[in-house]
Amino acid sequence: MVRAMSPRDRAVEVLLRVERDGAFAAAVLDAALERPPALAPRDRALATELVYGVLRALPALDEALGRHARDGARSLAALDPLARASLRVGAWQLLALDRVPPSAAVNAAVALVRRKRSAGLGGFVNAVLRKLASERPEALPEDARLALFLRGVPGEVRASLAEELGADGADAFLRAALGRAPAVSLRANTLRGPRGALLERLRAELPGCVAREGGLTPWALSVSSAGDPSRCGAYGEGLFSVQDEGAQAAALATEARPGQRVLDVCAGRGGKTAALATMLRGEGLLHAVDLHPQKLDRLREECARALGREGFAGAFAADLTRGLGGLAAAAPRGGYDVVLVDAPCSGYGTVARRPDLSLRLRDAAGRRALLETQRAVAQRAAGLVAPGGTYLYAVCTVSREEGDGALEAVRAAHPSLQPAEGSEALPPRLRPWRVVLTPDQDGTDGFMLFRLRRSAG
Repeated sequence: MVRAMSPRDRAVEVLLRVERDGAFAAAVLDAALERPPALAPRDRALATELVYGVLRALPALDEALGRHARDGARSLAALDPLARASLRVGAWQLLALDRVPPSAAVNAAVALVRRKRSAGLGGFVNAVLRKLASERPEALPEDARLALFLRGVPGEVRASLAEELGADGADAFLRAALGRAPAVSLRANTLRGPRGALLERLRAELPGCVAREGGLTPWALSVSSAGDPSRCGAYGEGLFSVQDEGAQAAALATEARPGQRVLDVCAGRGGKTAALATMLRGEGLLHAVDLHPQKLDRLREECARALGREGFAGAFAADLTRGLGGLAAAAPRGGYDVVLVDAPCSGYGTVARRPDLSLRLRDAAGRRALLETQRAVAQRAAGLVAPGGTYLYAVCTVSREEGDGALEAVRAAHPSLQPAEGSEALPPRLRPWRVVLTPDQDGTDGFMLFRLRRSAG
């Protein structure tokens, strides 16, 4: 008889894949949770808590574990990966979860390692975790989880935030991002009905959920205690999409309107493309381009779900660091009225939603390559803006190097593009030509938005 995997076992499996294979945590976790036998909702929640908690607090957990290993950090680095993942899961429970008895956390980790590896390795795990458990206070501080998260923030991320926001601003950013209750941001499809009606529909279809309207865009809703909102009927009917309000703001700030020619660059799976499609109300020309062809199928589905019909968005796979690919033949001769560039970036602004960010920090060479890619994409896309057209550059980070630095390169190559304020139709927060969104001020991920306009002459 095959032994059913516990939520702790599944968490260790996910962490092993993330570290060993470089897999993305969210995708691997989703697959692990869906694998039979099905976990009860409470166990699914525990597995999710363990994976995301460990990844967000990884440096702090490793420091705590290293204090009780003979050679400290070197012992952990040399350890069998499964044993290391088991230690981290045990440490997170001991240091952050008051509701888990220390003995349960220790025993589960030891049993898994003994079963999967050896009794000797299980003994090592037992010794380290029991020493760590002996330091645990009878009641954990209320801010234990947040304190671990803050200690786990990579120094590179904190320094990048501080350059733009100052040290106090960076701390406020991180406390708001990492300390807020888990919630899902939705974008209401106002072509299908008003946001208020969707709010009531969600409350009816997702019993026990907490839902409220967002304050930055006229489409935004925030939903918590709802599980996966895409499982409800309103999603299948195209009444909403799952999208951070900062990403919604990037689309809204373009002020695209029906009849215009619009291009979405680095469109990914189409969240902003679908938002632009609803702004155009199905009238005009909408093109989207991305490096990865497999993402474009999802993009077409998103636009079709938003509009209730297919064929509105033209999707093209192209490496814009090299050329326009198939977009070259399809682009309108006079250029686009709106070009939105959601550039590839470090993603530091999404620290709350990317628990594996600390594992994905690039080395110096990788960082230079990223900046070169940003500038190449941004400059090529700028050449597609029609006279009088709008160019909106967005990055989901708060980094002057990735934001202002890229814009300086664009303006040097295209001097006819100049900063442009938004109209009074926009929310006041989005009218300046340069906007920095933060979780503490706006309740969003960290974003930088820059709006330029090409002179009509």
